[in-house]
Amino acid sequence: MMAATLDLPDTDPIAYAMFAHCFTGSRFTPAAARVSKTLADSGIACLRFDFPGLGQSEGEFSQTTFSSNVQDIVAAGRWLEENYAAPQLLIGHSLGGAASLKAAPYIKSLRAVATLGAPFDPAHAVLHFADRIGEVDEHGAVTLTLGGRDVTISREFLEDLADTNPEEHLPKLRRPLLLLHSPIDQTVGVDNAQLIFRLTRYPKSLVALDKADHLLTKDGTAQRAAQIIRTWVEPYLDPLNAESRELELPEGVAQAKSIKASKFGDAVRTGRHTFITDREKSQGGKNLGYTPTSLLVSALAAATSQSIREAAKNARIKSLDDVEVVISRVVGEDEGQIRLRRQISLSGELSADEHHELLAAAGTSDLERLLSKGVIIEDEAR
Repeated sequence: MMAATLDLPDTDPIAYAMFAHCFTGSRFTPAAARVSKTLADSGIACLRFDFPGLGQSEGEFSQTTFSSNVQDIVAAGRWLEENYAAPQLLIGHSLGGAASLKAAPYIKSLRAVATLGAPFDPAHAVLHFADRIGEVDEHGAVTLTLGGRDVTISREFLEDLADTNPEEHLPKLRRPLLLLHSPIDQTVGVDNAQLIFRLTRYPKSLVALDKADHLLTKDGTAQRAAQIIRTWVEPYLDPLNAESRELELPEGVAQAKSIKASKFGDAVRTGRHTFITDREKSQGGKNLGYTPTSLLVSALAAATSQSIREAAKNARIKSLDDVEVVISRVVGEDEGQIRLRRQISLSGELSADEHHELLAAAGTSDLERLLSKGVIIEDEAR
């Protein structure tokens, strides 16, 4: 039996994912725990589990092999499908990433695969204690102290690694692939990611996880990796409960429902879109999502840009190339009044008259009329 933790979002999951931890690690290593929790905060449930003989799972590590770990990933995916929903995303860290690349073709529900610091050749995992491999030939196994615990590496484990040829199974991966790797990784060099990239099929992406160590222990690196994965995987997912999600809210309607991940967090739904809002940490939140103020200034910036481009279209001003709008709150506001500063940059070969005409359209959006004339809010308790 394998021990596992399923990190669930506060709202209905958009999809389910799995995380395979690093060599001799566990589901509680920083990469596994922080990536899974961050994905859950953004709506993707994530199952992280301990391979047999590690963490809280049953069995003896000395009786496992790389191939058996591949089978363990497939079994975890089958359990997730039978008890919750079929996994759409598989994430693997280090040797767990190499195992995930080999396991992925056997999990039919997968829409995408992501790796963190994965070696090209799984045998890379034993290179850092190569000086003691000779003991295996003499005794049939070698016991090493890794991460503060004794781990027995068997002859079968090493032979299985030696028999694993990545050039055979990597071209068979027919799933979108994201390779995250630190360019300063001293345990598994970034050249491993480049080798994997060359052998796998498109669509594939290789992203440098800058300033990160191999185990992602530096504060914020695992969370940043999860955010990159979340943004990248979005187009490939088949959202669960698609029928209910298609019941979009009417235009001009938004729903905010409190979540447990943060004291002031909310899951906000408008139209067919859902996102998380929160307060900044300095105001008692966890900064899990957009703040209400950031949404307001973002909406005004977008509305201004749209109004200018609409005016250019109507006036047939084809020389407008780009519009940039920056909205910021003015520090030291008058009591009882909020002041915003708007900076507009127009790019293109515009005449003085065209430039003036487009700037004049900046304040014509419906949103600005709401803000400038005030809004009457009719409260209704339910």
